Amino acid sequence: PTVNTTPIKDGLYLLQGRGGNVVAATGTDGALLIDDDYPQYQPAYLEAVKALGHEGARFIINTHWHGDHSGGNAAWGESGSVIMAHDNVRQRLSTRQDMKLFKRVVEPAPTSAWPLVTYADSLALHLNGHTIEVQHFPQGHTDGDSMVFFIEANVVHTGDHFFKDRFPFVDIGSGGTVGGFIQNIATLLEKVDDDTVIVPGHGSLASRADLLRYHSMLVETRDAVHEMQASGMDLAAIQAAGLDKKWDSWGSGFINSERWISFIVTSPR
Repeated sequence: PTVNTTPIKDGLYLLQGRGGNVVAATGTDGALLIDDDYPQYQPAYLEAVKALGHEGARFIINTHWHGDHSGGNAAWGESGSVIMAHDNVRQRLSTRQDMKLFKRVVEPAPTSAWPLVTYADSLALHLNGHTIEVQHFPQGHTDGDSMVFFIEANVVHTGDHFFKDRFPFVDIGSGGTVGGFIQNIATLLEKVDDDTVIVPGHGSLASRADLLRYHSMLVETRDAVHEMQASGMDLAAIQAAGLDKKWDSWGSGFINSERWISFIVTSPR
């Protein structure tokens, strides 16, 4: 496993292995990582952190519980990193999770992987000259998602609320909803400007224009599917009819158009 490091600004770096995007915040107060990829990539992330001048990570923030974002927790926790996340992330990491969409059961993570610091709504950190605001965005991708804002640097890590130029994964079994997802992106759009550097959960660094395009896709495809539902079409018929061809390229990633349609049809309203 290898990790690619891309400077963002002001001691912030984008680290990319195999799973979700990781942000490293570096400086004299120590290193902070937002998410930590799959477990087998932890040694590669440790080497990347060392290359940035730190022997380890003082803090870890999980944007949500999925293993491609929290898989490194156990090793970091064992090395003394303080892991922080929303209350529901600790609850899900510490209990058995049934991911029916993938026909997969996720057993409880080791106790070293459980967040030591949790919050119900928000958390503030003051580290390396940054004011870091961690905000819970409910009922979106899951029930425990947070976005992380670096106020002075005007950088935000969105976690898996944002799959750049791709249909997103809405984990309905973990409390996610399409309606909440769209509302959360609308809220994020109010918090960013044209100079904000946006780090998606998956994909390259993005801008507000990219986020606007993404929001438009979410709203237009949801409305199209709901219109077909209102006409009496069931899930199979809607999937057979498909979405507007302008969205074809958005289904080339982790979630194809049929699965995105299924999220819209089955999501609680």
